[in-house]
Amino acid sequence: MKNIIGLAILLIILIFATAVLPRAAQNELSAIGDTVAVSYQEVYNRLKNLEPDPSQAAEIRSPLILRRDVGIFTLQKGVFYLCKPVQGRTCAAFFSGEGQFSFTPPTDVEKTQLQRFYDTRTLEENFTALFLVFADSTLEELRKHLAFGEGKIPGEVKDHLTYALKYLQQDRGKRFDYRVMKTMLDNQSNDFFYSHFSRNKTEPLFFEINPFSEEEVRFMRRMKGPSFYYFPELINQFHQQSDYAAGSEGVEEDKSNLKIHKYTIECKLEGSELKFSAATQIDFQALKGPQNWLYFFLFEELEMDSVFWGDGRRATFVKEKDSPFLWVKCLRPMPAGESAQLKFYYRGKLIERRNDWFFIKSPRQWYPKDDANRGWSEFDVTYHYPKDFQFAAAGDRVFSETRNGMVVSRWVSSRPISDASFNIGFFEEHKIENDTIPPVTVYMAETGHRELAHQLAQQGIGSGTGMLQKVAKDVANSVQFFQNSFGAAPDTHFYATEIPYLHGEAYPGLITLTWQTFQLESDDGDNEIFRAHETAHQWWGIGVDFKTYHDQWLSEAFAEYCGWWYYHEVVKKRDKNEKKFYKMLENRRKEILGNRDFFFGKGKKAGPIWLGYRTLSSETPGDYTLVIYKKGAWLLHMLRSMYLDLNSMGDERFMALLEGFYRKYYRQKASTEDFQAFAEEFMGEDLNWFFKQWVYETDVPEYKFAYTILPGKDGQFKALGRVSQAGVGEDFRMPVIVGVDFGGDEIAPERVLVRGPLTELELGPYPRKPEKLIFNHLESVLCEVKYEKWK
Repeated sequence: MKNIIGLAILLIILIFATAVLPRAAQNELSAIGDTVAVSYQEVYNRLKNLEPDPSQAAEIRSPLILRRDVGIFTLQKGVFYLCKPVQGRTCAAFFSGEGQFSFTPPTDVEKTQLQRFYDTRTLEENFTALFLVFADSTLEELRKHLAFGEGKIPGEVKDHLTYALKYLQQDRGKRFDYRVMKTMLDNQSNDFFYSHFSRNKTEPLFFEINPFSEEEVRFMRRMKGPSFYYFPELINQFHQQSDYAAGSEGVEEDKSNLKIHKYTIECKLEGSELKFSAATQIDFQALKGPQNWLYFFLFEELEMDSVFWGDGRRATFVKEKDSPFLWVKCLRPMPAGESAQLKFYYRGKLIERRNDWFFIKSPRQWYPKDDANRGWSEFDVTYHYPKDFQFAAAGDRVFSETRNGMVVSRWVSSRPISDASFNIGFFEEHKIENDTIPPVTVYMAETGHRELAHQLAQQGIGSGTGMLQKVAKDVANSVQFFQNSFGAAPDTHFYATEIPYLHGEAYPGLITLTWQTFQLESDDGDNEIFRAHETAHQWWGIGVDFKTYHDQWLSEAFAEYCGWWYYHEVVKKRDKNEKKFYKMLENRRKEILGNRDFFFGKGKKAGPIWLGYRTLSSETPGDYTLVIYKKGAWLLHMLRSMYLDLNSMGDERFMALLEGFYRKYYRQKASTEDFQAFAEEFMGEDLNWFFKQWVYETDVPEYKFAYTILPGKDGQFKALGRVSQAGVGEDFRMPVIVGVDFGGDEIAPERVLVRGPLTELELGPYPRKPEKLIFNHLESVLCEVKYEKWK
């Protein structure tokens, strides 16, 4: 009886204690039988409240040097304080005194990137405060050179440390830098090294070694903005010196912790507000080990109800409110190579309804994603949604039926893919089916557009008519054009659906298009280009994926140029006039060269295409689209111009180049180096000069062109020309098309090689006297052209 009473009392205590614990803490009590002792909450709280240890202070009287890859910290004099341990482990320290940081990036691209922001290719910065977090040999080095003992902690040291922690920790979502958390939770010793240093507390710099990244070394600064911005902004990122020494910097490294092989998802969208809930099962394998805790990314507004292992045992997890991080505790340290299964039950406000518009707030992270985030997985997704709605998803629909007012629709990927998404709403449908392309279904939110048309009319803005049919025509025609140009896309049905946002996205078989392209007419090609761009991603980005962020232009620039190319075909056939296409190119060129005038030194210089997303910064917010999409597309236009048959004006060689590249890397990930190597082999010539100039460097030529037309022999005429080249290196070269204009729309194209500061040329002979010469005819080169009088 006493045992029963005691058990009852213990049960009451546990129930009461659990009731008052926060949700994350409740989850830490929920798993039974695990042998992993490391507590997420304890590690988080210790890290969040890091403070100097008054018993671990050491004075520096003579210079102490810490070398981390290319970064060198020279501590002249001051005091080093070790921070209090986390899980019994000293992982942080703070220095107050006089010091200097110096580093030189190892590559020309990164040196130029540093110069872009700091006007130097070697950085030297003095500092008076240095905060370190480490899992490498730093502690041993400090103990080897310094004698730690009792010391007084000045208030300014505590204040500075508190400020430094703001860049690693956010109260919203109760999150601490996931790399630090992962290292501490797994009790790892690795190369992780993070430094925060400054002379002015509110203008810190950062240097780190991140073993979780393929490019491990980073240099950062505080992001420009209001004083409450506590975000590092990336300036430099590159491989460790050991990689360059071994010649392995170009070898792909998989730093992923997990490989998710398959997702099996039950997704419910219920009621008129489409309330979201899901049960997601993942089959995965650990790529590293041992791991105590696994982390996933999940849209921050979704709440996790429970997590179970494949054998039915409940898993301990932490998913804080407003945090995109989901942490799952292993039952025991998970070794590399072990396969396992997890099932997640969760819900939340994924979809927001505004009248008859439905906003999917996170179309890519509505299911748990691993740290790679771009890994390929199989998907088997069953959706449940009200029968009054129209629906489309990525993958192949293999089953659909209506049960009790709900549609049950199953969509399966025919191959491993990187993302699965869907769209839902009150749509009007238009189908195009013929024998030459896969079926195309287009969805437009008709009721939403009637309301929009009324609002726009009040502002004097007219709406287009027959827009559903126009969108469907462009999608179907671009599918036909790309299929003829490159080969078949990976999927057998295309859904093009409207979203209430200002952008578009592409998934296997699913294309989402902004409401604007369904509402507003344009006569400048923007609609046709946008629709074709998103459609082209079925070939570039999905059919052929890109390897790293350096190679993202192989997706975005290729899709963008496909949009331009499709528009060229449209105006040739519809308008019987190519001038609209070249006017569009002229406008794009002016946009690229005129934005802040940075290409000509009047503002912050743009980064090269190879930097990918890193072209964007707090000072250059528009550069990603401008450089990766538009300048990258112009690179392809220049290749097209280089291989244009000037006799037939045919694109056969360029088209064959892209078709061959697509077929070779179909369902694979390709790199910039892969494309260059393929182009060189295909065209039979060295193109290193071209890729160096346009992918890895940023200079754009300025040409000054002067010419005269003279009588020649036998009543014929010749043209003499002189080209001055500036704004680029002396070895910069480009083949430029010169149009010999005889009037009456008769223009004979000639290709000339411009190289070095001065190029002289002679064209002809011609049976008739040309009226003029057009330098950079057909917008063959991204450049600035000015005409001078012949002297």
